[in-house]
Amino acid sequence: MIKKIYEKIIAISKKKYALPFLLIIAFLESFIFPIPPDIFLIFLVLAHRNKAFYLASYCTVFSVAGGILGYFIGSFFFDSLGQGILNYYNLNDKFLAFSEGYNEHGALIVGAGGFTPIPYKLITIFSGFVKMDLLEFSIVSFISRGARFFLIATLLYFFGNKIEELLIKRFWLISSILFLILVVIYFIIKYLG
Repeated sequence: MIKKIYEKIIAISKKKYALPFLLIIAFLESFIFPIPPDIFLIFLVLAHRNKAFYLASYCTVFSVAGGILGYFIGSFFFDSLGQGILNYYNLNDKFLAFSEGYNEHGALIVGAGGFTPIPYKLITIFSGFVKMDLLEFSIVSFISRGARFFLIATLLYFFGNKIEELLIKRFWLISSILFLILVVIYFIIKYLG
């Protein structure tokens, strides 16, 4: 099953509609779609290594645009549309768990959702629900999503196929370690600066 999906993604990455497909996935994943765009980005960069940073740029812009739509869903349509999305993906418990510390550490939570495998759609909807500052949300989303996609593009640009398997199998671990490093730096700057 996984091998068939893998082969299908490789086939799509070589088609002329691959970029629009990636951008649609990046946009939809930010508020409703369950599959992260990283998988498609990896194969697209492998198929077109000379366009790695171009692809990461577009992926970032469309992902943040989808995140802003998720923000507005949480802000204006939570009772109808937002709650339905959370129910569909069974994310209500996670949603409530985030609510307690969100006001104090909202930027850090958005950064975590944008960079790590924490469901970004949960973060976007909840940020709108708690009325986090839209500019702050957008900036942190752009930085964290950009860091994630440019990390993938950079690694694949320089190391190509050698790192493909590592990124696919260990992306959660790699992104979590990098995010923990960023959290430590954040708290050092916040409390010592």
